[in-house]
Amino acid sequence: MKRALIFVFIITTVFACQPKTEPANVIWLLCEDMSPDLGCNGNSIVHTPTLDSLASQGVLYNNVFTTAAVCTPSRTALATGMYQTSINAHHMRYYSEDLKNELPAGILPLNEVMRQNGYQTANIKCSYGTAKTDWSFKSDVAYFDLSKWEEIDPSKPFFAVVNFSLTHRGFARDKQKPVNADQVKVPPYYPNHPIVRNDFAAYYESIQVLDKKVAKALSDIKKHGLDKNTVICFFSDHGRPMTRAKMFTYDSGLKVPVIISAGNAKSKQELFKKGTVDNRLMSFIDISATTLELAGVKVPEWMQGKSFVDDDFKGREAVFSASDRIGGTHLKTRSVRTKKYRYIRNYIHNTSVNEAATNYRKANHPIYHVLNELDKKGTLTKAQKNLVSIMPEEELYDIESDPFETINLATNNEYSLVLKELREQLKQWQNETLDYGMQPNSPELEKSFEDYKSKSEKNNRKKIENLKQRIQKEINDETI
Repeated sequence: MKRALIFVFIITTVFACQPKTEPANVIWLLCEDMSPDLGCNGNSIVHTPTLDSLASQGVLYNNVFTTAAVCTPSRTALATGMYQTSINAHHMRYYSEDLKNELPAGILPLNEVMRQNGYQTANIKCSYGTAKTDWSFKSDVAYFDLSKWEEIDPSKPFFAVVNFSLTHRGFARDKQKPVNADQVKVPPYYPNHPIVRNDFAAYYESIQVLDKKVAKALSDIKKHGLDKNTVICFFSDHGRPMTRAKMFTYDSGLKVPVIISAGNAKSKQELFKKGTVDNRLMSFIDISATTLELAGVKVPEWMQGKSFVDDDFKGREAVFSASDRIGGTHLKTRSVRTKKYRYIRNYIHNTSVNEAATNYRKANHPIYHVLNELDKKGTLTKAQKNLVSIMPEEELYDIESDPFETINLATNNEYSLVLKELREQLKQWQNETLDYGMQPNSPELEKSFEDYKSKSEKNNRKKIENLKQRIQKEINDETI
């Protein structure tokens, strides 16, 4: 009897120590500047059959938040599986390689971790994809080995990334299936104005064009025999490219669409059951850790991301984000988001959301000028007026009752305990992760951003004025 029990114990232990599934190839389909605005996310205006089908073949993740609402710091976090603030690589682009910091000792970008574990690495450059990295750190191993689908050997494990820029401004338009701007419903913090609806319609059309390009990518993957034992991950680097979204730590800037399909990777189909919706709260950096686990690679101890296919992962209690220097703007904002609340701390708050826009955005965002013009006419609602008013030092929103984050509860005594708890939670995160954004910048870095601001003001001045005049005319013509 004792011998039988020992045998059962040995067999159980052996199977418990075996990998749950065999390693898979992983492909990231990474787009830019897009919130969860797909058909499968509930947007009835946008036509996205390819991505909707991909979601039906896998898992749709509804609560994933990036660590920054602009591409460079967000992609930096993704590349390392670490908060960009914790590795001193947290600003939106550095205008000289000399200003970038080396990664801390022992920390490697994801592509190198995969490479060291026998994976081919590819950053695909093709008619629909750009070989974008846009990382804020220096590293001798921050490169990919291959750049074309046909260069990948399907008989060997691989990790590939395809970057789609279509949803970035200026928007790619869908001539075959144009979006009717009159059907667009804009968030209540924007004026329900034709100019705003037209801007959203253009953005939605770019998503439709993206959907077609994703179809082409999936076709190419199959054509080159790269779909065997391959997990497909689709997601965006941050939220939509609109005023109060991109750059800012609200859901509209941080919440991203994520779809993962196991395809015909049989060993992963239990992890990504067809037609599943996952509502666990997750951070963008968890995608990096999950990619490693799918590849059968142990997640390094230094990585702050958590694999969400791990049996022990029940979802995060809170996710964190930061916004620092972006072009000529310095926000120095931190945010914590739970399932119910969002808390924002604006360390610099001497301007409004609208005026914090960079010169590039003033030259390309019609909503910026619409808000200013309608403010002059006194026709903005309270939620819209907030965008042209000085930012508060603290913001608190009840997401369940106020999903658009328009009612700031930070000064409401009924929420004082919630405010205190989230304030402490943010402080603890900053201390534990060594938030470099709280430290002074070097004089050289300060000067580089000031120089960029001056050049940007000069280069965009005419375009800003032209857009302003066009919108003034459209608005004034309405009242004649």
